[in-house]
This record gives sequence, structure tokens and C-alpha cells, in this order.
Amino acid sequence: MKRDIFTRVFAFTLLAAMLSGLFMHFQLYRYEQGILDIAAAQQDGYVQLVLDQINLKDNRDDEEIIQDILGTLDASSNRYWTFSRSQSMLFVKDILETNRYKGISSDSFYASESAKEFIDGLKLNRVSHSAIKLDGKEYIASGVAFEYNKSSYRLCLLTNRTVLLDNNVFLKAKTELEIALLFILILFIMLPAYLSIKLRDARRKNDEQAIYTDKLNKSLMKMNKLLADRDLHDTRTNSWRKDAAPDFLKKLWARNASPLYLAKLCPESREERDAFLSRAELTLDKRVLRFEDDDCGLILVFVGIDENNALLSLEPLLSETVFLQKSMAVESTENTELEEILAYFGLDR
Repeated sequence: MKRDIFTRVFAFTLLAAMLSGLFMHFQLYRYEQGILDIAAAQQDGYVQLVLDQINLKDNRDDEEIIQDILGTLDASSNRYWTFSRSQSMLFVKDILETNRYKGISSDSFYASESAKEFIDGLKLNRVSHSAIKLDGKEYIASGVAFEYNKSSYRLCLLTNRTVLLDNNVFLKAKTELEIALLFILILFIMLPAYLSIKLRDARRKNDEQAIYTDKLNKSLMKMNKLLADRDLHDTRTNSWRKDAAPDFLKKLWARNASPLYLAKLCPESREERDAFLSRAELTLDKRVLRFEDDDCGLILVFVGIDENNALLSLEPLLSETVFLQKSMAVESTENTELEEILAYFGLDR
């Protein structure tokens, strides 16, 4: 049998489900990135508002900017502001946190490669954002470089990435979406597998039915042959139909069964023929083959019996109603053509 269809279908659907799962995971990642981009864009607008607030007056010193503007903004461990001048950190999160970073340069604060690349890439008066890592945490950073009172400043707003993605509504929608996708993938695997099992069972039953049908056909052929043989042979009178005579004679010729004596009798009726065959059962042995003709005729083939002995056996059975019509003695089958015998007795086909 060919390779099991269930194995092939299951392997194919499993591979397809894995590829679909990877594609869906990638799409969810892109979905999260889209949300982060939206949040980052909003965050950029917030930074621009604070920059505009700073630029409303052109005579503020650093402490005034920190006290009157940055110090009044909401801050937490997951979302806070940073403010630096040249390489000096002026403000981080709040007043208390700022005291911890006094004397620390901005390069030391933005120590990671991604953070350093972001802070060094800030453009003048143009807010931009990027994903950075600080102290092992991932942040969405929005920042801008600007000049104020002939000094260069950098203002940044940092938001912990997990805060944006841990929103209850978003997490609920994401979880429901993942469950729905998982259910679809399981259904995608199980349904073809179930159908392949049903198809395999149907094929197996079909094969079994074909084998059973083949056995029935062979049995029917044997039965037909048996019935055909029975139709050719009459066990009651131990006689054969005329159609079987050529095959018997061919076999006798093939075996060189000599001598042979063939006689065609002509009973007046079927009743006379049946009566003759009944008497022949008592006087003729098994070496005498009996073939019934359709027109009540009868052909006898004496196998291994010469003409004289055949006539001696046949004479007591003859009468006025059953007489000898024609006969032929065959001394040797090698010297006698079978076709002549068949034509002479009307057995040729």
C-alpha cells in the first residue's frame, strides 16, 4: 500500500500550522510596534508642548525651568523626564532623584549603546523618538535638542515599554486574539487529520470490499465452471454432451491413445436413447465414452479397444430402434488426422 495518507496530511498541516503560527506571531509583533509608534507620536507631541512652554520666556535660568516647568510634571519610575545642558545632567524624574545624579555626565547616564545613539542623534528643535534600554529596562524615549540663552540643552521623556503594553484593555484584547488564533490553528490541524482518518478508513473498507468482491468473483467463476461441467455431463446416464467430444478426442490424440473405435448410433427417440444408455451402464465399461447429440443421436468412443471387441460389446445393445449409422476404427492416432474424424462425425466447430 502507499504511504499512510494520515501521516502525510498530519505532517503537512502541522508544518502549515507552524508557519501560520510564526506568521501570526510576527503580525502580533507588528501590531504591538504599531501601538508603540502611536504612543511615541503622542509622546513627541507632549515633549513639543513642554519645549514650547520653555521658550515662552527667554530669560529663565536652569533652576527656574526645573522648578516652574519640569518639577510640576507627573513622574514615576515608569515615566519620567530628563534635562541636560551640554554634558551635565540637570534634572531626572524629580528633585530627589536629581540629587542622585549631580555631577554625573549625560554620557554616564545614557550608558547603553541604544541610549547613547539616541541622545547623540537628537536634532535641533526637532522632536524624535526611539526605543532604548536603560538599567536593563526598555523605554520609548522622545527627545529634542534646543538652544536657550546661548546654551545647548537636551530634553527627553522616557516611558517604560511594558507600561504601554500592559494596559488592561489591550492585554485582554491581545489574550482573546491569541486564544482565537490558537483555536483556529488547532482546528486547522485536527480537521484535516480527522478527515484523513475517515478517508483512510473508507479506503481500507473499499480495499477490503474489493478483496471480498474478488473472492466472490473467483468463487462465482468456479461455480459457473462447475455448473458448465455439470451441464455437459449427465451423471444419471454417465454421458456427455456432444460439445465436449472434440476436447476429449484432442486429449486422446495428444496421448496417442490407440486403438480407438468410434461409432455413431441413431436411436429413434430420446426415450430409446435413454433406454440404450441405461442398458449400456450394465454392459459397457468406463473405457467407452458416451456423447449425446442434439438430434437424439449418440456417439460412442471405445478407448483402447479394437474394432472387433468394440462390435462384440456393442452388438447386444443394438435393436431395430437403435441402429449403427456410421463408425470408424483408428489403429493409430499418429497415422490418422483428427480433423477428418471430427468432420466425419460432425464434431468440427
